[in-house]
Amino acid sequence: MGTIKLLSVLAVISQAAALLTSPPKIVKQPTQEELLFQVALPGEVDKPFIIECEAEGEPAPKYRWIKNGKPFEYSSYDNRISQQPGRGTLVVSKPRDEDLGQYQCFAENEWGTATSNSVFVRKAELNSFKETDGQQIITAEEGKPFKLTCEPPDGHPSPKVYWMLQGDQGQLKTINNSRMTLDPEGNLWFSNVTRNDASGNYAYTCAAKSIFRNEYKLGNKVYLEVKPTGISPALNKHEPVRQYTTRRNERGLKGKRVELYCIYGGTPLPLIVWKKDGSPILSSQSITQDNYGKTLVIKSPRYEDQGTYTCEVSNGVGSAQSYSINLNIEAAPFFTVEPEIQNKAEGETAEIRCEAGGTPAPQITWIHNGVPIDQTPGNPRRRVSNDGKFIIITDLVKKDTGNYGCNATNSIGYVYKDIYVNVQSLPPEIKEAPENVTKVDGSTAVLKCRVFGAPKPIVKWMRDDVDITGGKYNITSEGDLVIPDLSFTDVGTYQCYAKNKFGEKSAFGSLTVKKHTVITDEPEHYEVAAGSPATFRCNANADDSLNLEIIWLNDGQPIDFENQPRFRMTNDYSLLISDTIELDSGEYTCIARTEIDEARAQATLTVQDKPNPPALDGISCSQRQATLRWHSMGDNRAPILRYSVQYNTSFTPDAWDAAADSVPATDASWAAQLSPWANYTFRVIAWNKIGPSLPSGHSEPCTTQPDVPYKNPDNVEGKGSDPTNMVISWSKMPQIEHNGPGFYYRVFWRRNITGEPYQDHHVADWQQEQFVVPNTPTFQPYKIKVIAGNSKGISNVAPVEIIGWSGEDTPLQAPTNFSLVQVITGTTALLNWNPVPAESVRGHFKGYKIQTWVDGEEDRLKEVLVKADATSVLVSKFKPYKRNNARILVYNGRYNGPSSEILSFVTPEGKPGTVRSFEVYPIGSSAMLLKWDKPIDENGVLTGYKIYYQKVEGTALGPLRERKKEIDPSFDRAKLAGLEPNTKYRIEIRAKTKAGEGDKYYVEQTTKGGLVAKPDTPMFEAERLPTKDGSAHIKVRWLPSLDGHPGTHFVVWYKVRGHNAWLHTNEITDDDYVILTGLEPGQVYEVKITAHDGDYFSASEIKEVDIEGPTITREDKMATAGWFIGVMVALAFLLLVLVLVCVARRNRGGKYDVHDRELAHGRRDYPDAGFHEYTHPLDNKSRHSMSSGTKPGPESDTDSMAEYGEGETGRFTEDGSFIGQYVPGARVLPPPAAAAGAPQPPTYV
Repeated sequence: MGTIKLLSVLAVISQAAALLTSPPKIVKQPTQEELLFQVALPGEVDKPFIIECEAEGEPAPKYRWIKNGKPFEYSSYDNRISQQPGRGTLVVSKPRDEDLGQYQCFAENEWGTATSNSVFVRKAELNSFKETDGQQIITAEEGKPFKLTCEPPDGHPSPKVYWMLQGDQGQLKTINNSRMTLDPEGNLWFSNVTRNDASGNYAYTCAAKSIFRNEYKLGNKVYLEVKPTGISPALNKHEPVRQYTTRRNERGLKGKRVELYCIYGGTPLPLIVWKKDGSPILSSQSITQDNYGKTLVIKSPRYEDQGTYTCEVSNGVGSAQSYSINLNIEAAPFFTVEPEIQNKAEGETAEIRCEAGGTPAPQITWIHNGVPIDQTPGNPRRRVSNDGKFIIITDLVKKDTGNYGCNATNSIGYVYKDIYVNVQSLPPEIKEAPENVTKVDGSTAVLKCRVFGAPKPIVKWMRDDVDITGGKYNITSEGDLVIPDLSFTDVGTYQCYAKNKFGEKSAFGSLTVKKHTVITDEPEHYEVAAGSPATFRCNANADDSLNLEIIWLNDGQPIDFENQPRFRMTNDYSLLISDTIELDSGEYTCIARTEIDEARAQATLTVQDKPNPPALDGISCSQRQATLRWHSMGDNRAPILRYSVQYNTSFTPDAWDAAADSVPATDASWAAQLSPWANYTFRVIAWNKIGPSLPSGHSEPCTTQPDVPYKNPDNVEGKGSDPTNMVISWSKMPQIEHNGPGFYYRVFWRRNITGEPYQDHHVADWQQEQFVVPNTPTFQPYKIKVIAGNSKGISNVAPVEIIGWSGEDTPLQAPTNFSLVQVITGTTALLNWNPVPAESVRGHFKGYKIQTWVDGEEDRLKEVLVKADATSVLVSKFKPYKRNNARILVYNGRYNGPSSEILSFVTPEGKPGTVRSFEVYPIGSSAMLLKWDKPIDENGVLTGYKIYYQKVEGTALGPLRERKKEIDPSFDRAKLAGLEPNTKYRIEIRAKTKAGEGDKYYVEQTTKGGLVAKPDTPMFEAERLPTKDGSAHIKVRWLPSLDGHPGTHFVVWYKVRGHNAWLHTNEITDDDYVILTGLEPGQVYEVKITAHDGDYFSASEIKEVDIEGPTITREDKMATAGWFIGVMVALAFLLLVLVLVCVARRNRGGKYDVHDRELAHGRRDYPDAGFHEYTHPLDNKSRHSMSSGTKPGPESDTDSMAEYGEGETGRFTEDGSFIGQYVPGARVLPPPAAAAGAPQPPTYV
């Protein structure tokens, strides 16, 4: 048994070892570029460098190097070169010149040999400039092109060469001048030489810098002398001369910076324009210009950058010149299809592909285990394609394991990659087993099952031991099970089964399906004006077992609600954006997310704002016209509808007037007419549906020359201010209409008589608007005209001649025979009179004034204006049911004439005016309490009030209904019942006289909800009414609470003080009062009310009403009054007499009349002895108020309550009979069947 276990362990170890073996794989290697190093000079510290090489493999690989194609033994270099432990990286701690060479690394184990890149290792150095004897002095001619030559020192990499100015003390200064350009060879070119270029305290010095070594060298100093020409620099001109250009056929490398030079000299400095294939080149991120346009830079050339580049040169002297450069782009090799590592099983086929691009086209060669493949032993199962792009090895066996390298080479460079083929024989192993997956319905589930084995295992999936094949199920080449369009029937446990000839393996996973998340209320596209709020709604439903989260994105980025206070997510997940701005426009996404799925919905917000201010492009001014040009600077997402052009002048610099208010949006210019002698400035405003933009900038001013005025004053008029003058007035002309300096008005007037000459007056003040002509006859016509003039002359248009009048005077006569023809209504009467002569009016005959008033209101006259040709009129301003007064007078343009005699008459009743105020309060769920003040204008004797009401449903009104009872005119409140709960009503009130109903006054109010509850303790007032026909009456008014819950109706309870039996009215539903009639004078009655709401009620306090005196309450403190003590003594005496009478009646066996009444109602369950409380008879006086004897009792419900107690312990039904106990707040039991023919006592209202 132990041997078997040991063999099993060994088998597992062997299997694991087989699984882990692999050929080497290079993970770090030298760069393909050259590798530079520095050799320390005497006294310097050594600068080590490394050549990297590191590989992975099992077993661990060993390393070897070759240098210049021969084996390289680093150990023979006296510990100057070493190899990092566990790696192949070489460390050169003390570089020497002999380290230069081509290096390549190999990593090998028993399964193969991996080959690294080949790298050229080279020494970095910078030599010194050649020495020259003495200082060098060079002469240049002013104005001509010139060249300073530099012979830079040798070095690697090639040093960067530039020119500097070096002072006597060694100080250095850079050269940055548009006339001086450095070519790639280090020469400094002067486009033209100026006197300022001559050496003074500085000499020209050529410098060379090694970037790798961070070292620079200076050449010899050159002193430049400038030979003056004696010609003014402005006249010293030379046509362009080519100085340095890139060769005509230039080669550029793909991805490597290219610079094309076009250096020309000349005076003035030549202008250079670059073109490619005849088209101008626009600067961009990939193509720029340097050296003030003399160098064209292509930062990262592509194949499409090939072409002919031309520089066109001109400076205005001589003819323009050009130079063309043909640029060809070549490329070092690069992989288009890289070879990949192959893990294969015996018997399978391995295919290694390798494709590369480059210019020239690269050649592909293969390396096998570090040796060119054509130098390795043959393999009949291995084939290399003719173009070298792939290797195929069929029927793989273990010994086919090894490394293969693809090398693509052209004249520019090479690209190399090393991979391996690993052939193994392994039973299936599930590297990634299926997990327990939870998805939502409708989605796709992927149950992973990543297997490894050699040969490649066959993967099957099963559910409940049944193979899953076809249909909606798909098994990928990697072994995963894909189930699209999930449904709840897909829930279950799934088995992954892998098998090859060496074994089999299984793994299990489960699939749970949840309800997918759905957005039920998606956001909608929103268009809003800037500054307004915007709201996006988003509601979603998800599986009950998942946590739902709502996230909002703005243009794909989560909204930061903490740092953006204008953005807020409400409790219902809506996104609220307050004070929107144009930058808020964009796409807003609502994401409803759970831990396993999400739903998205997008909407676009368009925030429209006023347009940006237009930009002025210029203005063209002529003598009488200005043409303004502009362009739009953006409409802020609301199309521009129009433009308005405004102007101001030096006369009104702070005011802008409209030159044009509706310039079409498609126009971008406007021609405005100008007035003489003004300085105009214009601006433009753009309009869209949101509003106007800010104004554009101001235009340049347009100035015009003076001229005569083009118009005369408007609104010329002549009329007197008193009977002896005439005032000539006009509208002053603004300064923009003066057209020149020295502006004035010339006023002309004459009597409207043929042959009468004009008189005139000069008005120098342009702001003056009138001139007074004195000593004129009363009300005579004049011809008038006003002319404008300035220093250039009078206006060029003829003035308009108008007719004016001198001053008016008071009319002389009053109309006669002013009389009343007929009274039509309470407000209307027909009046007539005799007319006055026209000459007596002494002015413009405007007509007649009829003044009316009522007695006591003489200071509040009403006037009726009547035309001048009328002799009668129907006046409708009289007050009904009043003594009205009237008089008539004539009037002209300035004065009223004398009035006629006063006419007085009384008008009949009319319809009343509206009530002064009207308030409506809901009480309960079905009633309203109405309060009002009587009309100010009763217009007669009020006969009552009418109430109308109708439902309000939105903006619609229901049918108009009328309250059943008309209200007494002395009342100022009423109850409106029978309404529906929680309903809005329009309620109107109209006062009424014999003439009819007056105007309505209405309010709208809503009844309370239909919730039934116990009412608040009710309040009421009781008032004794005058005795009539020997019986007394009490008016009881319910005062419902307006703040709490008053109930919907009430019942009044009353009894004679000292009696136990309470009488009560029926339920009062339609009014807020009731009159208790048929009461006995001389008694004190106790009164209370109960307020009701459904089956609930509350009782009030008890009040006492003395039929002969005022109302008092039980709480009044009167016990200490003398009269009260006397009354108590008298009552005690009467009580004694009453007891004696009762004893006597008891002895006779008498019964209280209530017993008879109960028998009449069918109650026969009492013993013959009668009611317990009233077995003794009462005296006759008491019996009148509670019995059914010969004297009439109260007309309210008067059923006896003796059997059921007193106060609030009684209980009643709707018809007034009693059952059980009456407890406040208790629910009423169903009433018993009423006895046939039982009379119901009336209630008087």
